[in-house]
Amino acid sequence: MPINNCELDAALQLALRAAHGVACTIDKAIEERDTTLLDIQTRENGEGLITQYDKQCEEEIIAILRLGAPSYDIISEELHSDTVLTDAPTWMVSTINGTSSFIHGLFDCCVSIALVVDKEPVIGVVNAPRLHEVYSAIRGRGAYLNGQRIRVSETRSINQSVVYLHNPCGEGEVVVNTVIEMQKEFTRMPVHALRVHGSVALDMCFIATGRAELFLKVGVDPWDVAAATAIVREAGGVVHDIDNLNILDLTTCTVCCANSSEISNIGVGVAAKHGYKKSVLGC
Repeated sequence: MPINNCELDAALQLALRAAHGVACTIDKAIEERDTTLLDIQTRENGEGLITQYDKQCEEEIIAILRLGAPSYDIISEELHSDTVLTDAPTWMVSTINGTSSFIHGLFDCCVSIALVVDKEPVIGVVNAPRLHEVYSAIRGRGAYLNGQRIRVSETRSINQSVVYLHNPCGEGEVVVNTVIEMQKEFTRMPVHALRVHGSVALDMCFIATGRAELFLKVGVDPWDVAAATAIVREAGGVVHDIDNLNILDLTTCTVCCANSSEISNIGVGVAAKHGYKKSVLGC
């Protein structure tokens, strides 16, 4: 169900406006964290934390998106997570991507908004208020950071690559041991550096800017990766499932993101060798 260029232009401006408003709220909340009481709870599914700002900010974003594009579907982390993804134009929203970092006043949290058409991300907006960085992309038109064109790095050697591999906090022993073994393997290659931040979307955007070369994770939600997928691809990178270099199925809960297929192939190999997907998802 394709949409025309005018609709894409309008949708990008709508996403930028929605993300900006909530980014300002996030920034102010972090600035005032010493004097404002955070209502921190565990999500209903038991996975991760949530504050009063998650739902409040998501309501703000959805109101803006619905007003500007009432016919588009919405899939979001807090209020519309059960909506089924179809080929119709669909917003995917992660209001505070990196909630734990937000709670602790760290820089690595952001607002992530994507427009997905035919199950493929066509627009991505990621606003990181503590970094004063706004990433954006429309499919076929390049990727931008604060209005300046960005590209992935030219590195093709894993020994010169920065790798992002998230720590399995709160996971079972099997998952913890699997990730530790993967960390050991990357370290022994050796990679240039092994790093981790609190936001999936930001880690992927850092690959789009050439700050890192490889990111892989099992146990992601579609709203975590959709916007950054559009941005990385438009910056010249690759994004696909962790066990299939040819596709990205937003519903499979896995992602491998890299500056090139050469680097992503190494990540896929390490994940397969240590049974990363099975250890997390059981399949």
